[in-house]
Amino acid sequence: MIDKIISRLISMGADLSSKNAIKGALRILGEDEGLADYVYILVKNRAYRKDWAELPVDRRLVFLPQCLRNSKNCQAELTEKGYVCKKCGSCDIAEIVEKAESLGYKHIYIVPGGSMIYRILKNLDMDSFACLGVACLPELCEASERLSLKDIPHQCVPLRKTGCVDTEVDVEEVKAFLTAGLEHEKEETGDRSGKT
Repeated sequence: MIDKIISRLISMGADLSSKNAIKGALRILGEDEGLADYVYILVKNRAYRKDWAELPVDRRLVFLPQCLRNSKNCQAELTEKGYVCKKCGSCDIAEIVEKAESLGYKHIYIVPGGSMIYRILKNLDMDSFACLGVACLPELCEASERLSLKDIPHQCVPLRKTGCVDTEVDVEEVKAFLTAGLEHEKEETGDRSGKT
């Protein structure tokens, strides 16, 4: 359904550069304006998909929200760069972190909020990095707008259960973003082991 809506927006020449523009275009189409955040994220993901997939994993930053942690059993330690996962297995973060590390990701952050993300980004040469963010739709939209203004490639994965504690994400979807472009890289280097 969402793909059809996006196709209709594109075919009518709608401005898809901002959430407000998308909201206005949805209104014209008679669609639910509440879809604007989700449509905006999908449009931005499509716009930056190739840039993300072509960048080596050591130049990709992964931001996970602290709200994915199990509020009762989490053993993570809070540092100046976010939480450090102890891989206790009480939430999905450990599985995501382990997958990212196995692929060679070096920049994985579990953050308590957007202000820490921008502090981390401020200390990096963002001309050579891209970001993957997992968060609720409003947070993703805000981050996407800010990153788009600086033309920083990014991909977004919305939480499937929101709130401030014990949220949930589709782990397989996150893994798909983590592995994007890596299949091509393996073929070029002759690695046919099928490991991911």
